[in-house]
Amino acid sequence: VPERKVTIEDIKYVLSSHYQGTEYDCYGSKGTPATRGAYRPIGINRNSQLAVLQLRPYAQPAYRAVQWMAFGSNSFNALVPLYANVETMPEYYADTQARVTSENFYWANRLIGALADVRFHECGRAVEDYQEKVGGMGHKQIHDVDAVVAAMPEAEVPAELARANEAFAELVRVETDALLGKVLYTTSCAMKNSFAMNDNVR
Repeated sequence: VPERKVTIEDIKYVLSSHYQGTEYDCYGSKGTPATRGAYRPIGINRNSQLAVLQLRPYAQPAYRAVQWMAFGSNSFNALVPLYANVETMPEYYADTQARVTSENFYWANRLIGALADVRFHECGRAVEDYQEKVGGMGHKQIHDVDAVVAAMPEAEVPAELARANEAFAELVRVETDALLGKVLYTTSCAMKNSFAMNDNVR
């Protein structure tokens, strides 16, 4: 008998694993270079998409299904909730093209992962704060929207869910842009060609 039910966060943690806290952690200091590279992390650099489908038996069928989505390397991304009973998805999540741009959630997360990876310990706190904040915002979003659509006629629910998805995507965009700015600044400060502002003083 399990001590508790499996949570969305549990699934995300496992699928983001790089053997944290063990001698096999590729970002860790335990063990040796050989042990830190011995096993393939679960959350690898080429993760593209993570989807967790949540079917909530306590919610009405019209808004029961929530698909939690993350893009890019799982060690650096965050799960965001999307109501599934909709006809459209927010462009920020859906319109991924070959051109790299921070205006798209997938590419923004790929950029964050690439930048944060090389300065993992310096960027780790900002990434964790982002993951916790977006996750908390996601749960609040579901709680608040559930309360609104519970009182609506069933035929009107999908359109309201689509509006809610779009509104939340804009909140996620703000947080993701802020994290991208932080990891870019941290990694830029560690570039090989960096010097102090007073380096011309003789």
